[in-house]
Amino acid sequence: MGTIRTVGCLMLVLVATVSWLPQSAVAAPAPGPSQIEGVIATSDATSLTVALKNNDRVHVTPTADTRIILRTNQQLQDIKANDLVAVTAKREPDGSLTALLINIIPPEFKGQFTLRQSLMESGNIMTNAIVFQNVRRIDGRTLYLKMPDGTAIINVPQYTDIFRLSVVRLVDLKPGMRVVVRGTNNPDGSLVAIQITADVPPR
Repeated sequence: MGTIRTVGCLMLVLVATVSWLPQSAVAAPAPGPSQIEGVIATSDATSLTVALKNNDRVHVTPTADTRIILRTNQQLQDIKANDLVAVTAKREPDGSLTALLINIIPPEFKGQFTLRQSLMESGNIMTNAIVFQNVRRIDGRTLYLKMPDGTAIINVPQYTDIFRLSVVRLVDLKPGMRVVVRGTNNPDGSLVAIQITADVPPR
C-alpha cells in the first residue's frame, strides 16, 4: 500500500495513500500534529495501542469528534451506480486517465463532499465524483463518472486498489488491523486521534 480544505479537502486527506513515518526511539515527540501507521496491538472501548514498523508502540485515544473509517477491499464490479468515489489516477501520454486508487466514500458524506477534478501535488489527478456507469468489457475496464461541471472516463486496470470506506466505532477495530492515525501528540508520546483509518485484514 502506498499514500488523500472544506469537507472535500478533509476527505482528500482521508483517502490519500500514506507512507510509514519514522518515530524517534530516543525522545518523546513534541506536542503537535502527527501521523503514524502500524498494526493494532491492543484495543478496548476507550483506546488503542498501535505497534509501529520499528516495534515502538503508541497509545492512541480518540475523542467524541474522532473520525473512524474502516476500509474493505473491493472489486470493480462492487462499484455501483450512484456511489460517491474518490479516484487517484495518472494522466497517460494520450490524455486518458488510469486509476491507481479508488475509494468508495461512505453515504454519510454525500452532500458534504466537493465534486470536482483537480491536480494533486504528486502530478496525479484526483476525481471526486458520482458513478453513473461501470463498464467491464473483454477489451478493458472503464469507470464513467459525473460531476457538476462535466464527466470523466477512467480506465481501471486489474492492479488498481479499490476500497469501500465505512464509518465505524472504536469497538469495531480489532488487534491485527493495519491502521493510519492522524492526531495530536501528547508530551508522553501518546496520541489524541483526529482520524483513524483501519484496513480489514485479508483472509
